[in-house]
Amino acid sequence: MIRKGPVTRLKETLAEREQEIKEVKDKYLRALAELENYRKRMEREFEEFKKYANLEFFMKVISVLDNFDRALSGAELSGNFESFYKGMEIIYRQLKDTLQSLGLTEFSGLGETFDPARHEAVAVIPNSDKPDNTIIEEISKGYMVGERIIKPAQVLVSRQKEGGEENGKNNRD
Repeated sequence: MIRKGPVTRLKETLAEREQEIKEVKDKYLRALAELENYRKRMEREFEEFKKYANLEFFMKVISVLDNFDRALSGAELSGNFESFYKGMEIIYRQLKDTLQSLGLTEFSGLGETFDPARHEAVAVIPNSDKPDNTIIEEISKGYMVGERIIKPAQVLVSRQKEGGEENGKNNRD
């Protein structure tokens, strides 16, 4: 058996540690490269997903477009406004059903209290019949997908008439 001195043992230990460091560094660089490749692959897949994310929407709306084409062509040939109008009503319902099947929900606000998260006040109308901030007329409906508002309802909002209070004071005098 060969006896090793403390310096020899330290040199061997140092060589072992340097080898371990080299292996760990190699594993680290490989993991870093794998992570970078994964990130690039995810970016490519996300771009591909965005490119075709609306595919279901387009596939469902194409049939509505086809019906518009048929209705417009038929209107040119027949000139019958009543049948054209009925056709447009059918296509309108088909479009609404298609959009609803894709998650679009329409909402109103008529008679409700004004909520700035769901409604856009187009005007404030003096009205003594309704409480303040009550929606008294709807200009256009609001739309949402899931719980997310994508278009607020445009509404007219009531405001108590200021003259009512003054008339009440005058009646007491």
